[in-house]
Amino acid sequence: MSVRNYDEEKIVKAIISALEMLEDKGTSTVAAKDVTVKVHVQEAVGQVDDVPDEKLPDIAMIPEDEICFVDHLKNREAILELKKTTPARTLSGRVGDREKTEIVFRKNANLSAMVDAVWKPLDREFVKKMGYPIIKTKPNSKDEYLMRPDLGRELDEENLEIVRTKLKKNPDVQIVLGEGQSVLGLETSMPEMLPALLQGLEANHIDYGTPIFVEYTRVGVGDLIGKTVGAKVVCVILGERPGHLSWRGLGCYVTYAPEVGILESKRTAVTTIQDDGGTPPAEAGAYVADLIKRILQEKKSGVDLVL
Repeated sequence: MSVRNYDEEKIVKAIISALEMLEDKGTSTVAAKDVTVKVHVQEAVGQVDDVPDEKLPDIAMIPEDEICFVDHLKNREAILELKKTTPARTLSGRVGDREKTEIVFRKNANLSAMVDAVWKPLDREFVKKMGYPIIKTKPNSKDEYLMRPDLGRELDEENLEIVRTKLKKNPDVQIVLGEGQSVLGLETSMPEMLPALLQGLEANHIDYGTPIFVEYTRVGVGDLIGKTVGAKVVCVILGERPGHLSWRGLGCYVTYAPEVGILESKRTAVTTIQDDGGTPPAEAGAYVADLIKRILQEKKSGVDLVL
């Protein structure tokens, strides 16, 4: 597919010019007006070569802090510097009572990126290279995984047997990895976060046993795995549910004394682990290692732990 690179300003001017000319001539029929406007627009646009998709910039990848569509700013540099303090969509400008075309396109592009992050197939070679045991929860497809969150917290007997036989018993912390709802988050952020986390745990002399990868991951499956191996703490790291400005991130959930059915309030969460508007993955890995050390020392997590 190719896209024509039209100049919107020329088109608008051509339409206005055509309508003014018709008014001067007293033309009243819709058909005559339609033909005249089309001719003027074609003349204004001229012959524009088709632009291949691969040469078009990805509008969703333009950093949010570089975008400013507010007109007539007195100090544009200062405003852009202020914008860097938040990943939120700001300074988008308006045209009358609607958003500007560029912002609408960008929102649609971001929405497409969100959908791609969820539905992108898991790269099994990428997972195998991690070198850890691989299991899956009960869903048999991505559709079932999304429609039945409860099944993403359960393991069948075959996969539970892998947990019993392949993982080290009674570690200080059991690490559970997964794609969650963002395969892009797994592929983009995990390679930087996981080494930093393991290095931090080793520096603090914390036994992290045998990490495991779980396909179709929900946070709750970590409680089952942690309880089965007798871990003091379970740390689940998975692709985070995408948002309009975040589809490459990870979420990390650390729970002391994991039990099946434990309250969500007992978890300590570190979210939006990503470059561009979140916590950089390597930095997050080091932080989570120190967090696990503190949870082990204080023997509590979630709302019970005052950070």
